[in-house]
Amino acid sequence: MFALSPRRPLAPVGSFTANFRAVFLGRLVSALSMWLALVVLAKLSDLNTVGLYALAQALCIPVAEIGKMGLRELRSSDPLQTTKFHHYMRLRQVAATLGFLLMVGFALLATDNWQAVLVVTLYAATRCLEMLSDMIYGQFQGEERMGLIGRSLSIVGVLSLLALAVGYWLTQSLALAVLGQLLAYLAVFAFLDLPNARRLAAYTGTTLFGPSSLRQLRKLAIIAMPLTAATGLIIVAQYVPRLVVEASQGLAMLGVFAALLALAMAPDRLVHSLGVAISVRLARHYSQGRIGRFAVILGRLTLGIAFACGLGLGIASLYGEAIIKVVYTVEYAAFAGVFVTLVAAASARLVASALKFGLIASRRFWWITMQNAVAAAVAVVATPVLVAEHGLPGAAGALLAAFSAQMMLALAGVLRVLWSAHRKE
Repeated sequence: MFALSPRRPLAPVGSFTANFRAVFLGRLVSALSMWLALVVLAKLSDLNTVGLYALAQALCIPVAEIGKMGLRELRSSDPLQTTKFHHYMRLRQVAATLGFLLMVGFALLATDNWQAVLVVTLYAATRCLEMLSDMIYGQFQGEERMGLIGRSLSIVGVLSLLALAVGYWLTQSLALAVLGQLLAYLAVFAFLDLPNARRLAAYTGTTLFGPSSLRQLRKLAIIAMPLTAATGLIIVAQYVPRLVVEASQGLAMLGVFAALLALAMAPDRLVHSLGVAISVRLARHYSQGRIGRFAVILGRLTLGIAFACGLGLGIASLYGEAIIKVVYTVEYAAFAGVFVTLVAAASARLVASALKFGLIASRRFWWITMQNAVAAAVAVVATPVLVAEHGLPGAAGALLAAFSAQMMLALAGVLRVLWSAHRKE
């Protein structure tokens, strides 16, 4: 139904508005589905079950995000396509395989409960499928066919949420519910993403799956090294507080912290959708010397997100407790103060994410690594101390400090890019 028929011509390259609308809707559905997964579990189960799901996320998502190696961003910032797409895809396949082994290994080290290991293993397989789909999205993005991305994200978001909710409601088994999510991702990858990718590849003369030598993969991995390191470092900043909370406060408090953070970070995928919609054109403007246009687009994106974040922080301060009661339960509403701090931390993170697209377009990859290194260092140093003294509020405060440092350095990086371009003129 949704795969492109080989007899029907491809839709034309989308305008900025059409591309943004497609990715925005897809990311909206995807973000809501991930957040609602925690809401569903909070409504249907207990704090320990939510905590176990949060533990699976904490063990698997960092590995998956690092394993992406920034390859999609590399593809979008290379308008001349100096590296063939099938090299990106082959490297992503290798990373997904190694990532799966690492996720399962971490599960075995983290717990001796076989049910927990099973949940993490199934969730790990889901994340590896998502890694492969994400690389295919890079092909769609490079050709500015964002409608294909939005459609896939919407379908997989709805199906995975339904699988989790219905699976847990019928069986009261988190493992079977996560298995349902895995099957949803597998169906979308096999029957939607791959057929669309193959047809687009035939239309553009691109090879999806082709031979790659070890030398070619090593060369691409070296180019991707700054973005890989940057992702790893920001993952440290994001997940050290969760792991410290789990170790010192237990699974129940991890469940509370993860649920509140998911609510605070809900707009993250929407910001990413904006960046995806403009990233290829930002790179073209920069590479062709149209710095004024580059600055205007990036400035509007950043200021718009900053304004929305300020509005969200005000709403959280005034109505946070009521919102949490409606979304989760009264147990979670007792931590309304933590939620406000997490919204402030998320706001700094979102502004930094917007600025990051300017650094990617100008290929300042090592600057992204540096800013994330500072954020990681702040989180590693501050989290144990603040959690020991203040509990969950301390974990939220550590995230706020880390993401604020990231935001300030991202702003400094963009200003440096603009100043360097001005001097060249």
